[in-house]
Amino acid sequence: MASVMPRSHGGDGAEDPPPPSGFGRGQHVEDLVPAKRTRGKAKNKGLRHAIALNKGRVSLPFDTEVTYLPIGIPNDWFTREVGRYMFGHFAFDKSSYNYVSDAEKNAMEVHLRRRFNFTEIEKHPKCRQLMDGLNAVYMKRYRSRKAKAKEEFLANGGETDVARARANIPKGMSEENWNKTVDYFLTKEHKDRSRANKSNRQKQLYANRGGSSTYSSFCFKKDKTRLEAFKNGHTLKDGRFASELEEQKYEELQAEFESQSEPNIEDEFGEGSSSQVNEVQVFEKVFGARRGHYIGMGRKPSLSRFAPPSCVGPHEKEQTPPALTLTEDFLDGLFENESFLERLSKFMNSKKASKNGNEDNMDEDQE
Repeated sequence: MASVMPRSHGGDGAEDPPPPSGFGRGQHVEDLVPAKRTRGKAKNKGLRHAIALNKGRVSLPFDTEVTYLPIGIPNDWFTREVGRYMFGHFAFDKSSYNYVSDAEKNAMEVHLRRRFNFTEIEKHPKCRQLMDGLNAVYMKRYRSRKAKAKEEFLANGGETDVARARANIPKGMSEENWNKTVDYFLTKEHKDRSRANKSNRQKQLYANRGGSSTYSSFCFKKDKTRLEAFKNGHTLKDGRFASELEEQKYEELQAEFESQSEPNIEDEFGEGSSSQVNEVQVFEKVFGARRGHYIGMGRKPSLSRFAPPSCVGPHEKEQTPPALTLTEDFLDGLFENESFLERLSKFMNSKKASKNGNEDNMDEDQE
């Protein structure tokens, strides 16, 4: 609440109105307006504070068991920073993040590397999977920021008043990028894709009601199991399941976990042992397998589109050796090389020995 000057004039408050009654503190009109949500600002402040405490870049923890996504509070800062950068520098005129230019991707990652410790990721034994997890974050944030831009477009006229929609540029986005985005929203490609996506969303049986955190991040933050994360994502505020189907699937998961965690038959020393439960197998047994996604757990790792082997940078493309051209000059050079001839002779001898069933035969034995 803001302070209001008392009745007496001390120079500063001579033009201020008197308090509503008596002396002391009053209330400005703006104090009566509900405060805007400041969740995003709190994340920004938290990131700045963490950088100051570390005296450098922030480390990102990952779920290295199932999804290979960043998790925890640092992930909240990371996804927020990715979204802010995209909204301020990207045009949402592509069907997905995959088609954003390499120059734009690299510029964003230069920005992120100043704040987050990518070096630790690049030195990690599972570097390729973690890099692919970062790419999954980029793709998801591109979709969510594009959805936000679409909301702005529809709220300001949409297709019925394109001129008004163009004139109302969202805060933080450049006019050039906004016009490119509007042009894309008007294309047949985008309209067809939007209808298909809407239809697919309506077919979903298990909507996650656990907020913006992933299942893995919830487990990490709250020190919960994946079964508890599923329950959190499928119950209402009063603790009831959102549907009978979700409650039934939870009970099936619970029963499957209990059956797999039962002690095995007693060993030779008369002691039972419990094998570690494979959580992925449990969820897939209850929900069935799905391409690219573990229902109730999150994404499946994929290295098909991304993850360079060297892990020098998130968008360094995998280097493949150039095709070998067997020119006459190249072959002549090989046969003039004594080392090559020696190795070739040994290779031919081994082939002859193998063919005759006697690997100890020497050259003179074969003549």
